[in-house]
Amino acid sequence: MTAEEATDTGEVTGPDVGLTRRLFLKLLMGVSVITALIPFTTMVEFFYANPKTQGSIRKKIANVKDLPEGSTMVFFFPGDDASERSFITHLTAEEQSRAKSEGTDEYVTDGFVAFNTICPHLQCTLEFPEDSEYVCPCHGAYFNIADGTVLGGPSPRPLPAVKLEVEQGSGDIYAVELIGKIGYGRG
Repeated sequence: MTAEEATDTGEVTGPDVGLTRRLFLKLLMGVSVITALIPFTTMVEFFYANPKTQGSIRKKIANVKDLPEGSTMVFFFPGDDASERSFITHLTAEEQSRAKSEGTDEYVTDGFVAFNTICPHLQCTLEFPEDSEYVCPCHGAYFNIADGTVLGGPSPRPLPAVKLEVEQGSGDIYAVELIGKIGYGRG
């Protein structure tokens, strides 16, 4: 026989054998499976991605005098993109004491809290707080004003928190860290 020999199964073997039907079908099936799975990678990342901190960036966002008790102001952190829109809220004395008694005061700094305003559900922009809650107008998710946790609705995660620092002498309020991932929340 020559370099091409027939096996018991009828396949031709040897150094000059090219792409067989069997090999072609295996390659085609592999490419098809990979192509079908690619769209699901973002879903897997959404549910299993760990929150990431953005590092330390110190950005002045307001002064204590700018925010009377019970008021909320919009600012952008860490950058100036629309997705980086955040709220800083000066909690009322009642909201502060409730947060302290419930143990939800982790992100409260001298009565101020700040959260990114992109809902982790479908990334709609939240509205100003109502009745001590941040509300998503798209699907009705609502979040605790003191710690950004989900109180109801379809959101799978709490809001990304913005860590604050308040300089006692000048009263300047600085955003120093984003805790979580914009659009994906934290936790």
